[in-house]
Amino acid sequence: MKTHRIIGKRLPRIDAKDKVTGKALYTDDMSLPGMLCGLILRSPLPHAKIIRIDTSKALKVSGVKAIVTAEDTPKIKFGIISRSPKYVDEYPLAVDRVRFIGEEVAAVAAT
Repeated sequence: MKTHRIIGKRLPRIDAKDKVTGKALYTDDMSLPGMLCGLILRSPLPHAKIIRIDTSKALKVSGVKAIVTAEDTPKIKFGIISRSPKYVDEYPLAVDRVRFIGEEVAAVAAT
């Protein structure tokens, strides 16, 4: 039987000290010139018809660079099991109606 050097062995975590001391750098800690932050606006309602989404006031807010709604996206469905048409039944953002609390309605990019 072959002996493995790594499989089944305890290995030292080279990042452990930085993580437990708070020195580890995560992507959320980084800031680059011109970097934008994204936020997904989610529905507070469990079932509702989307009549219109007026982004005009939000676009006037300092730092807001873009707002994307379903009207701005191609109508290409996706699903968890993407190879089966039976499960490809969702759009990236709600189209015409929301079906559950927390469904994605819009995306905002800002500084």
